[in-house]
Amino acid sequence: MKRRSYGLLAAAAIAGLWSATTMPARPPLPTLPLQRDIWITGTIGLGTGKYAPGDYTTITLDRPSTSPCNDKVVTDILLGEGGALPPTLLLPYLNQRVAVRGRVICPDSGIQFEPQPDVVFPIW
Repeated sequence: MKRRSYGLLAAAAIAGLWSATTMPARPPLPTLPLQRDIWITGTIGLGTGKYAPGDYTTITLDRPSTSPCNDKVVTDILLGEGGALPPTLLLPYLNQRVAVRGRVICPDSGIQFEPQPDVVFPIW
């Protein structure tokens, strides 16, 4: 009986160590589609020099995604039009959570989102 108890105790200890060191499998983050109209949700913010020179607007995504430009995880995306960074793009929605339609592009500076300013909906 004691032998069986020691064997059971050893098996339980090994199982406990095994489960503590393994990570559960997580599904990969979705990759944002490139050059296709998509809807994204997030909070509009104002940036100053972190991702580009000067003042500009960004969208902080509600859920992180994978960038189609470099396969890295992104949470903030610059807002722009055709690679340019107009500082007042979607500025009326500053610090608001919105759903916006647009396209993801990959200029030399990195990932950028070209929103359609007519198709922006505040989320309350």
